[in-house]
Amino acid sequence: MTENKDQKNSQEKELTGLRKLAKRRWFYPALYLGAASLVMTGMLLFQVLGAEQTKNQKEENQVVFNQNKPAAPVNAAAEVFEWPAVQADTKVIQPFYDVNGIQQEQKAALVNYDQTYVQNTGINIGAKDGKAFTVTAAMSGKVTEAKKDNLLGYVVAVKHSNGVETLYQSLASISVSLGQQVAQGETIGTAGTEAFNKSIGTHVHFEIRKTGVPVSPEAYMAKGTADVKAPTSAAQSTNANQASTGTNGK
Repeated sequence: MTENKDQKNSQEKELTGLRKLAKRRWFYPALYLGAASLVMTGMLLFQVLGAEQTKNQKEENQVVFNQNKPAAPVNAAAEVFEWPAVQADTKVIQPFYDVNGIQQEQKAALVNYDQTYVQNTGINIGAKDGKAFTVTAAMSGKVTEAKKDNLLGYVVAVKHSNGVETLYQSLASISVSLGQQVAQGETIGTAGTEAFNKSIGTHVHFEIRKTGVPVSPEAYMAKGTADVKAPTSAAQSTNANQASTGTNGK
């Protein structure tokens, strides 16, 4: 009995306290503000959660969309020409013959074969120590020629975009075959010697051609096939005539 009576008295005291609070002027405004605050908080929370859910859904849809798209092929046209040798100690030991160059440079670019001077239609690259080195593809492409020539050593030609091709000759051995797709930096072969230009020792003869006409390889290093321009009419006539007689005018 006593316990029930105490509980009843406690409840009456709480009710009395609430009645006193309700009689105060600020009670109901405070109650309304508190309720409004809870409602606003709930609305903001709903908006934030809704926006986050929408964002996550969009990201999931985008991932699914991207996964369903076929993988884009490697764009070989976006590549730029790289040095066609692995070793860092390789250098140009005989330059390209530029019909518009100075006389001293033109003289250095003449190849003496069988008592005849022939214009060099590429660059001859050799190691500083004169030893053999690995020759690599300057750019991705398709092998259109891979053969052994009695005069030029092993010869490899690679076709690229925009009517451009690269040639590698004076190779002691080759690592590619006709019709093969090669990646940039892939091994083409090993530098060697050739009967045509044996006086300069072990080297690789490297050419870049635009629609069959040789252009200066050094001028297009770190550039793409779209940058390769056909030579001027005078240069084109000279180099095209040489190219038509064989690789490097041979």
